[in-house]
Amino acid sequence: MELNQLIPIGAKIKVDKSKIENLLPNKLLDDLPQTINGEIIDYKMTDGMGIGYVLMTENNLKIWIFTTELNEQTKREYKIDDINKGSKQKNNNLILGKYKVNYDINGNRNIKKIINPVNVINWLIFSLKDVF
Repeated sequence: MELNQLIPIGAKIKVDKSKIENLLPNKLLDDLPQTINGEIIDYKMTDGMGIGYVLMTENNLKIWIFTTELNEQTKREYKIDDINKGSKQKNNNLILGKYKVNYDINGNRNIKKIINPVNVINWLIFSLKDVF
């Protein structure tokens, strides 16, 4: 599975207003020009399926955009492929609409080491630290 490189923070980009998919208030959308110039100030995770960009426009408005909303010139400059083009794979590496990923397992696979109570407790603490 190939991933697009992220556009670096601080980069100046252009966005097509007509491609904006997320729901912006009408007043905010009306204030924006057809081609929005801005600077990337941060990244934002999109429900686990991708990464969006937080953009500070020239008139100091903060908006959240996706790679599909970028201007064609910006896509060429940062070598961003369209999601639709990337989903047409020549080989069948898709399972239920998701990419099939081969993960390397690092570490010990010995069952005695895995079910050792000390290791199980360490795993549990590590897994639950972000929950509580």
